[in-house]
Amino acid sequence: MPKATINGIGINYESAGEGFPVFLCYCRGGNATMWNSQVEAFSKNYRFIRWEPRGHGKSDAPEDPAAYGLDTSVSDLLGLMDHLGIEKAYVGGLSMGGGISTRFTLLNQDRVAGLMVIDSGSSAGHLTPEETKVMTARVRELAFSEGMEAVGHYSIEAVDSFMERAKRGPEAVKGIVEMFKALTPHGYTLTLEALDKTAAFDDRLSEIKVPTLCIVGENDPALEDVKFVHSQIGSSELVLVPNAGHFSNLDQTEIFNREVLGFLAKTDAQRAS
Repeated sequence: MPKATINGIGINYESAGEGFPVFLCYCRGGNATMWNSQVEAFSKNYRFIRWEPRGHGKSDAPEDPAAYGLDTSVSDLLGLMDHLGIEKAYVGGLSMGGGISTRFTLLNQDRVAGLMVIDSGSSAGHLTPEETKVMTARVRELAFSEGMEAVGHYSIEAVDSFMERAKRGPEAVKGIVEMFKALTPHGYTLTLEALDKTAAFDDRLSEIKVPTLCIVGENDPALEDVKFVHSQIGSSELVLVPNAGHFSNLDQTEIFNREVLGFLAKTDAQRAS
């Protein structure tokens, strides 16, 4: 994957295909490879750009706590678009990636042709619950004492979204653990701690006017948050993915790809008119 220096930090991204650009970002702990099942389908008609926020994947993971935050990731996405010479694009993401993309749209609506909120609780812009902060403290303890593999196993036991994915069998469990093993302890924990301090923006979602797809697994713990986003954005549509949890692009790839590409095609037609 190429790496661009954005805001003094190396941000990794992968670009496939040609056409109108589509930027997607994965969840906390995730990386660009988790969109692999979308690359062939999405790159047929679009320039599909998967990017990794700081502290994740092969992007740099600075050790300064002040180098992290939702708005910092928003600035990184803006810088990446500028670096690639892209004035306007479809943007979206899953879970944390959806929160980054929603916040990006709120602050840079003129750069967004359409928004995709995917299985994302953080996109609702609510304050972080205290129980989540308690889990973040436990993650920090485990990450620096036992390593990221231990964090992966803890997440399967304690975080409902990972718990739901793990029910799909040994391969799903292995995938979660491998995902966490690819992270640095400081990159992941500093990301979580910064997210826990994010100011609420749930009262501003109605300002978003671009076409928006809210797509969520019917068994996703983030379901109510995604429904809330849909209720606040008048230009949005809601799609429930059957028999899918927090990782709908992995759980039901064919349905997910069809629904997202349908949204993009419909928005393409609106742009053309």
